[in-house]
Amino acid sequence: MNKISIYGFPKKTALLVRRSALAALKSGPRAVKGCDISFILVSDPEIRKLNIKFRRVRRITDVISFLYERNPLRGDIYISGGRSRRQAAAVGHSWGKEISYLAVHGVLHLFGYTDYDAKNKAKMFKLQDKIWQCLFS
Repeated sequence: MNKISIYGFPKKTALLVRRSALAALKSGPRAVKGCDISFILVSDPEIRKLNIKFRRVRRITDVISFLYERNPLRGDIYISGGRSRRQAAAVGHSWGKEISYLAVHGVLHLFGYTDYDAKNKAKMFKLQDKIWQCLFS
């Protein structure tokens, strides 16, 4: 059974996060028999602090994933509210759609996908876009 906990998101957006996470889990590189994933909405300063503490990066990012266990899949995904709102405005879609996109992105990070170099980023974003488009078609 999949356990998806959602903290700090408005109710309507929380439902979209859950739906997006389940879609990513079904489309991932391996079958997931069960998971325990928490999504936490944080401020820009909070995500910057997480970046500094755990990644030694002194900037605001849109999402950070922490994998605690691979089998069963267990982790936390932090999403920046401010950064995600700015990104949504920049690409011209709703904040809910941006949050959905970042939820998929975060789950793929838990599966081990990375976006630190061009080759891996292209592979990750191709799958991410495919999953996300299915949610809104």
